[in-house]
Amino acid sequence: MLEQGEDLIEMQKALKAAGFRMSSQRKAIIEHLDSNKTHPSARRILEEVRQKHPDLSLATVYNTLGVLTRLGQIKVMQFDGADNRYEPNVEPHINLICTLCGSIDDLGESISVGAEKIMSEAGFEVFDSRLEFYGLCAKCRAGKRPQSE
Repeated sequence: MLEQGEDLIEMQKALKAAGFRMSSQRKAIIEHLDSNKTHPSARRILEEVRQKHPDLSLATVYNTLGVLTRLGQIKVMQFDGADNRYEPNVEPHINLICTLCGSIDDLGESISVGAEKIMSEAGFEVFDSRLEFYGLCAKCRAGKRPQSE
């Protein structure tokens, strides 16, 4: 996983290399993704970035997230009955998802079975993976976090 700031630089480089202009709104969206590892939804990004860019639209947020996803700079996490969430950590890792408040945290451990092993043993070509554990975060277990997202 890249350090904070490095994700931002990589996203900016990828957008420029693909021919996209670095507008102030687009830059604010990727700065938000880089500085906040909460796996935000597009609506949450809109709410928070709009504080500095009141003219930002949800369409601009979705378009920017779509481009970054296609360029492999972020991952989209899709859930039934809930907004998609986005994360800049594209390396294989474990997500810890609280079923009460909806928080998503990355566990520092990597996925133990690599795509190469799956290909050699099962002949299955892996394009992407996502490993999640569902339960209650420490704050919800302690009764200190209200339900959100």
